[in-house]
Amino acid sequence: MPRPGIFIIAAALIGIIVLAILHPQPMLAPGPVMPAHAAIARDCFACHQPFQGAAAPRCIACHAPARIGLFTTRGTALAHKKAAFHQQLANPDCMACHSDHAGPALTGHSPTMFNHALLQPQARGQCATCHTAPAGPLHRQMGSTGCASCHGTNAWRPANFAHDRLFRLDGPHNVACVTCHVGGNLQRYTCYGCHEHQPARVLAEHREEGVRGNLDKCARCHRSAQGEGEGDEGREGGEDRGS
Repeated sequence: MPRPGIFIIAAALIGIIVLAILHPQPMLAPGPVMPAHAAIARDCFACHQPFQGAAAPRCIACHAPARIGLFTTRGTALAHKKAAFHQQLANPDCMACHSDHAGPALTGHSPTMFNHALLQPQARGQCATCHTAPAGPLHRQMGSTGCASCHGTNAWRPANFAHDRLFRLDGPHNVACVTCHVGGNLQRYTCYGCHEHQPARVLAEHREEGVRGNLDKCARCHRSAQGEGEGDEGREGGEDRGS
């Protein structure tokens, strides 16, 4: 004869199933749906395939990637165009970024960070399509195409400008930016101003060494504090790129 505990467990399971059918939102969903989807809040299969979870084709039935950011789902053109990067996705994997349910953090349904690897290769460097650079002088001078010089696609911070690929800031050159970039203009630099780097003295020493042409682009030959004579550009018999 079956034990009473089996009946209790069976009754509890049946009760859970019945509640899940009658009230799927509080029983199964990790949180309420976004307000824009309130009309289909009780229609789980509008987004989910049975026993397979949410499916991108069901999202695309209403949200065509080619129109996202340009039109509403009702076909009305948006007055203020949003970043229409969905057209540049390599694969429309909606669930890679989106969850329609705003559940508590304990459920694991926290907002998903956008993965730039989802974009087509030719779109990954077009940062200004979606991002607006800060208004500071550094970003204004870098323009909209030099983002990768400092930033990666995993996160905006930390940022790192690889100054070593232009000039190594070692020894006496580990100074404030304005020492070489006068007035904060990061598109230009000068090595004149230090007690050893006076125009007449530098010119005389380079002429003695047979260096001709324009001497304003010091980093063309000198790439660090130890970079004496690292290049031959402008020497007699060599290529003069500065004249």
